[in-house]
Amino acid sequence: ETSRCDIDTVMAKEMYYPNEARSEKCSDRFLHCLSQVPCGSLIAWIILLVGLGGLTGGLLIGAQKTRDMLDNDQFLWFMEYTLIGVVVSMFVIGTLLLCVGHVSTEPTSRHMFQTTKKNMCAQGLNVFLMVFCYLLGFSWIVASVVLAVPVYLLSLLYFADFTVTKNGVDTKCIYLVHYGLDKQDFCGADFQNFEREGKQLIISYIAALASSILIAISLIHYMIVISANLANLRNSRIATLNAYDDEMANSKLVADTTM
Repeated sequence: ETSRCDIDTVMAKEMYYPNEARSEKCSDRFLHCLSQVPCGSLIAWIILLVGLGGLTGGLLIGAQKTRDMLDNDQFLWFMEYTLIGVVVSMFVIGTLLLCVGHVSTEPTSRHMFQTTKKNMCAQGLNVFLMVFCYLLGFSWIVASVVLAVPVYLLSLLYFADFTVTKNGVDTKCIYLVHYGLDKQDFCGADFQNFEREGKQLIISYIAALASSILIAISLIHYMIVISANLANLRNSRIATLNAYDDEMANSKLVADTTM
């Protein structure tokens, strides 16, 4: 009787409010499709792409402006080649982590790793990726520290006093050998040009530093997602074993009753 009333209610609702009924069905389908999306891994992947884009632009522009400022075409000659390798590798690694995060997230993992052996393989893969992300994240933290060095050196143009006395006349000079660079100095009008270009150059290195920090944050986000997926896989395996034990107990009870 209750089920008949429910059916009548649904039919009446579809008859008098057809648009509302259709909208509810569409919303349910949309939520069902959205539940299949690994939101955590997708957000981490987007953050990674933003960081890689900013790092590429910041370092390419920064390296070229640094060569122009120092009038040295061979300075940081390896930057472009290193940047291509790093960006392509990180894009491939990030996409791989996104795919593994998708298959390891509920409810996809429930269909792909339904057996005990498959579940154990999925746990092993997630543990390996967690360790790999930890080492990779530590490497990017070190890279962020390295990128902070040019930001600090260029920030001295805003705060440090470069006034020196030459032949009884006070003038502004900077000696690059004091900062670990070539034996080159800029004084007078050259120093003014150097200061102007350096203040413009610091923006590129700040962008590269912020992008490197974003990449490290994305890897930390990946580790959080992998930890959650690993916990879900373990809980799923425990639930499968408990269900198997209950099934064995029920079959034994049926056998005893039959006897």
